[in-house]
Amino acid sequence: MSWKESCRSRLREHLDARGDLAPPWERFPDYERHTLGWRMGAGEDWMGMWGVFLDQLAPDPETRIAYLRRHPPAPISWADAVHEVLYPAERGDGDGDGDEDGGDEDDPSAAAERCSALLEQGLIASDVAFATWLGQQTGVSWPWEHSPAPEEAARYSTRELWFWSRQVAELRKDRGWAPPAVPASWRACAQALDTGDAGAIDPRRGLLSLAQLLCAGHVKAPWQLGLSLADFADSFENDMGYVDAFRLWGMSAFDDAEQLRRYVEATRMPPGWQGWVAEQFPVA
Repeated sequence: MSWKESCRSRLREHLDARGDLAPPWERFPDYERHTLGWRMGAGEDWMGMWGVFLDQLAPDPETRIAYLRRHPPAPISWADAVHEVLYPAERGDGDGDGDEDGGDEDDPSAAAERCSALLEQGLIASDVAFATWLGQQTGVSWPWEHSPAPEEAARYSTRELWFWSRQVAELRKDRGWAPPAVPASWRACAQALDTGDAGAIDPRRGLLSLAQLLCAGHVKAPWQLGLSLADFADSFENDMGYVDAFRLWGMSAFDDAEQLRRYVEATRMPPGWQGWVAEQFPVA
């Protein structure tokens, strides 16, 4: 049985009451646009089934825009895929993982025009994945239930931990709210989770510092901590420093240029960091 036949045989069991297969940004909002998760495991399966579903969907724009409107808007980073849903004749001949390089890379003005049109139609939106994720939660899932140590959660579940951080930050505004006791392996994050203040962090322990700041509900930029570009080691190792951990978080957190702009303005980014931020977070 071919991969496409396998996806077709499993499609029916995943359709909703309206006969739709949820688009990938709805099914996995905690997957960023270009994560390897779309090329393995559940993400790869979903992209394969989505390709089959779209092949079976009537090609007229009215049917396809109605399908998209029945589901949450996509992050701006998915604009190319949303455009191809609307206009299947323009779809590339990729392998169905939704991560092909299209012609827009050679024509930025065309990509910008398409993005603007999709924004106007409400089919894509800035920083929308969190709202989609939050709407799927039935309560708070504590990160230590899935990750034995905060460094592991920050390293391997960065985007999910970021969404959880935002959820808890809102809950903390209720004076009657209190978090549960944390296990011993997460004790370094207890104060941040309880009070919303991470206190002094050790920038040499980047992943732990990132986890503490996420537990506090706000990720500080390196320039807010007095760090410099010289502190960036371009490392993805577990012993990375804070600038590298911040890069890891930003790659998971920022889905579009407007979201990134709001963050750098709120944190008063010095001009000297502008080139580094543009290079590390190349969002449209």
